[in-house]
Order: sequence, then structure tokens, then C-alpha cells
Amino acid sequence: MDIVRFEPRFSDTVGRLIYETDRQLFDLFFKNPEGTLEKLLRNGVCWDPERIILAVSEGEVLGVLAYDLEGSESEFIDLFRKLGPMDALRVMMMDLIDSLSTQKVEDGDLYIASLAVAPEARGQGVGFRLLQEARMIAEERGLDRLTLDVSPTNIPAVNLYSKFGFRFTGKKEMKILKREFHQMELPLH
Repeated sequence: MDIVRFEPRFSDTVGRLIYETDRQLFDLFFKNPEGTLEKLLRNGVCWDPERIILAVSEGEVLGVLAYDLEGSESEFIDLFRKLGPMDALRVMMMDLIDSLSTQKVEDGDLYIASLAVAPEARGQGVGFRLLQEARMIAEERGLDRLTLDVSPTNIPAVNLYSKFGFRFTGKKEMKILKREFHQMELPLH
């Protein structure tokens, strides 16, 4: 298994994997969420391609980890140019909901926005290896901690993060949309 940077040729598979990390929210705003995600990835919107790492074996994507740093939000005008007005507004609404239901990315944080492993590769250490790479990236940048939000019902993910050393720091919820996330962090110093 190799860890590589995102390449546009992987947009379709990566879009499907990221869709699985927040299906409820994507389905709320898009009729074809997987196709929209592929378009967002191909155009470098929402996720900076430089901040997406992949676990790949024999040309197949086994897992994806997308991360954010403080101040890495998409520019309003870029959304409209690359997506058109309706999809841009949908993405902005998703960002608003995310900002209300997940933790804020602080200076010194590497925030893990999405971590997904293909069903056929689960239990093979793919997620753990992607977390190791994220930690290495954060340490190379001199950052203070890794942070993430996870649904408390996603027991395999909660277990993976705990095994890796993350600790629970709080929770956020939006009752109207039935969204609840546990906030976790891994201090690096």
C-alpha cells in the first residue's frame, strides 16, 4: 500500500468514499451527491487537492483522508465560477451546517475533515496508515494537534481514533437535523 497525493483520475472513487462520510448532509442538498462530489474534487472546490491523501494499492484507492488547516476555506467567488450559482449556494449551506455542528479549526490544528476506507479494505490498517501520514504532515508543519469530529454511532471509527491516541474533548449537535458529533483531538507535543 502506498500513500499518495490526490490526483484527478481518482475523483470518482474519492467522491464515493467522501460521500459515505456524511451521506445525510450530501443527500439533503444534492440529487446526485456522488456526481457533485466528483465535480467538486475535479475543480479543487471544498477540498484543496493538496490536502487530500490516498491509500492506493495496484492503482486502486483503498482509502482517503482530507484535511483542513486554519484559514483554508473556499473563496465565495470561486464556488460560483466553478460550480454555477445553484450548486455554489448548496455548498455554502452545507458549509454553514458543518460550521454549526463541528468544531472550529484553530491555528495550529490539522483538522481531519474526512477519513473513509473502501468496504473491501476495512480492517487492514488503511485508516491507521492514513492517520499516521496526517500526523507526519502536521509534525512537519510544526502544528500542535490533530482534530476531528466523529459520529458517536460510527463505532469502528471511534475505536480507530481512540486506538490511535485521540481523546474525546466534547460534543456538538444540531437537533433539528439530528446531527451529533464527538470532538476528538490528538496533541502532538
